[in-house]
Amino acid sequence: MRISRLSRPLLAVLLTGTLGAGAAGCSLPGGDGGADGTGLERALDTVPASAADQAVTYRDVRKVRRLVAEDPSLYRGLDGFGILEVAQSGYTGKDVGADWGFDEKDVTASVQVGEDSLLTGDFDTSAVGRAMNRQGFGATGIDGGTRFEKRGEDVAYEVSGSVRVADRSQSGLGVSAPAKSLRDDAAYAAVADCLGDVYEATYYAKRDDADAELFAIGGRLAKDGGTRKGGTSTENGTSTEKLCVRAASPEAADRVAETLRTKTGPDARYASSKVRVTEDGMVTMAWRNQPRSGLRPADNDRTGELPNLLNRG
Repeated sequence: MRISRLSRPLLAVLLTGTLGAGAAGCSLPGGDGGADGTGLERALDTVPASAADQAVTYRDVRKVRRLVAEDPSLYRGLDGFGILEVAQSGYTGKDVGADWGFDEKDVTASVQVGEDSLLTGDFDTSAVGRAMNRQGFGATGIDGGTRFEKRGEDVAYEVSGSVRVADRSQSGLGVSAPAKSLRDDAAYAAVADCLGDVYEATYYAKRDDADAELFAIGGRLAKDGGTRKGGTSTENGTSTEKLCVRAASPEAADRVAETLRTKTGPDARYASSKVRVTEDGMVTMAWRNQPRSGLRPADNDRTGELPNLLNRG
C-alpha cells in the first residue's frame, strides 16, 4: 500500500453535468443522481481502479456551498468545499480567481485521490491558461485538454472546459476517463450503493488484511416533503451520516458490528446509533449530524475516530 488512509497531508485540509469536449467515456459528478448514477458513483467513474489503495473523497460543491452559507456552525468542516486552492486562500488571503483562473462558483464537484484532485464544472480555459502562464507553467496539448508543467515543481495540472486535475502523486486522474475505474470494483460499487445519494463522502481505501475490507462514510440530507420543478423532493438541510463497511466474511461482519457497538453506549459520542448487518453482509451505522466536535459532517476525516477503530482489525 502506497500511503495509509489518514497520513495524506492534504486529507485534513480537503476533507473538508456531463463531460464536455475535454474528456470522454463517463459522466462526471455533480448534482442529483440520474440515469448515470449518483454523484458519488459518477465520482468513482473518474478514478482509476489502480487507486483502490488510497483515500478517496467526494464533495458536491454546489450543495456544500449552499449548506455552509446557510448553517456555518454545522457545516464549517466543509468550508473549503474540497477545493485545495479555496482552502489555502483562507490562510493566505489570496484571490483564487486571480491566481488560478477559476473559483468555487465555477466548480460542480470535487474528487480527491490521495494528494491528487479532480474538479468538474465550467472552466474558462483561456483564463486558466493565463493564470498558469503568470505562475510560470508551460502548456502542452494533450488528448482532451491542456497539461501545464513547470520545471522544479512536483505538481502538474490538466484542464479542459469541464475538468481540472491537480496531479501531485500520479494517481492516474486526468481529463480523460480511465479504462477501468473504481466504479467497476465490486466492493466500491457495493459501498456506494449502501451510502446512496450523498453530498459528501470519504472512502478510506481498500484492505485485504482486515475484517473491514472497505468502508466509507457519507452525508445525506433529509427530504422536507416539498417539491422542486420537475417533481423531485426538496431537502431541508438536516444532515445524517452513514458508515458502510464491506466485511471480508460473514464472521468478519459480526466482529465489525461488535466493534462499532462499543461506540454507541449511553455516554459515547454515537449514543443510540444503530449498528446493523444487512442480508448481503454490509455493516451499517448511522447518526444525525450536530454542531459539535466529532459530529459535524466529515468530522471523521479530521478525528479519525471510526476509521482508526476499524483499521485496527
